Amino acid sequence: MSVFALILAGGLGTRLWPLTANNTPKAFLSFDNSKLSLLQRTIIRVEKVTSNERIYISAGKIHKEALYQQAQDLPENNIILEPLPRGTLACIGLSSLYIKKQDPSAIIISMPGEQLIQNDDLFQKIMLLAVEAAKKHNTIITLGIKPSFPETRFGYIHIGEKSFCKDNMEVFESLGFTEKPDEKKALEFFNSRTYLWNSGIYIFPVSLLFKLIHDLVPNVYNILSEIEVCIGTPNESEVIERLYPEIPNISIDYAIMEKYKDMLVIPANMDWNDMGTWAEVAETWDSDSNNNSYLGEYINLDSNECIIYSPNIPVTTIGIQGLIIINTPNGLLVCPKDRVDEIKALIQKQ
Repeated sequence: MSVFALILAGGLGTRLWPLTANNTPKAFLSFDNSKLSLLQRTIIRVEKVTSNERIYISAGKIHKEALYQQAQDLPENNIILEPLPRGTLACIGLSSLYIKKQDPSAIIISMPGEQLIQNDDLFQKIMLLAVEAAKKHNTIITLGIKPSFPETRFGYIHIGEKSFCKDNMEVFESLGFTEKPDEKKALEFFNSRTYLWNSGIYIFPVSLLFKLIHDLVPNVYNILSEIEVCIGTPNESEVIERLYPEIPNISIDYAIMEKYKDMLVIPANMDWNDMGTWAEVAETWDSDSNNNSYLGEYINLDSNECIIYSPNIPVTTIGIQGLIIINTPNGLLVCPKDRVDEIKALIQKQ
């Protein structure tokens, strides 16, 4: 049994426009002065759990050259390029074929490459427990994050009885998984205190993954099986280009996780940030006495509760309240903080 990491790096992060205006995946971006992208931070993090030779990355082929620059230390064959976006079920399924070919008994850690996790040592400790549990119980393990507000963008896991405890870390049974509930249901989950946000980090035996795809989405299994027999042959690229677009555009959360009954959950009390909106990104920046969060040179006069991103040009504000100001070479965004979720809708109109 070997431990492999699969990093998903294709998400475009449309809520972070204009930084993502040129269809740059969110994982490729840096949101601090370190110049390390979220993807590069993720690679550094999983290197504590497995070797470079067992770290795979999935992203779109249109980002091929940029991806090779982002992951220079990984084997080129470990970068799996999607012909076009088809959702996380497709990209995890395709990438896992290559891992399965290398080791049919592999345990895979599948995770987004665009999250910020500050405590790498705690992450390593949780991963070692998750890998052990996934192997011992032949099941899927997910990491749950304690909700800090009733968010509708995340999946929720209903935690049940404690399954076991090791090294002061508890593992619970899952009583159900709900992907992206509406506002009423999210508030209900938040108030119940028995639900955790789904981090999108899954640990599972590769053999179990394909059994579940076979049982729950057989049409996808059939396509992946056709691709599998061509891996390593001269026809590999042509077959993937032809068959991959036939896979339904669906997330693994909807296709597998909502239906799977034996999942185990580890409450991960780590400093976790999805970096999905400017409000979340700003949580990682400096702030002044007026609760303005900023990255770059910022001068404030009687302004409060603002978010300012302008690493190259100084920004000054006078007497404003609760605005987001994002200044990049790709464009300028100014909007009220309470309308930040409408950025995605705005971009879809372009």
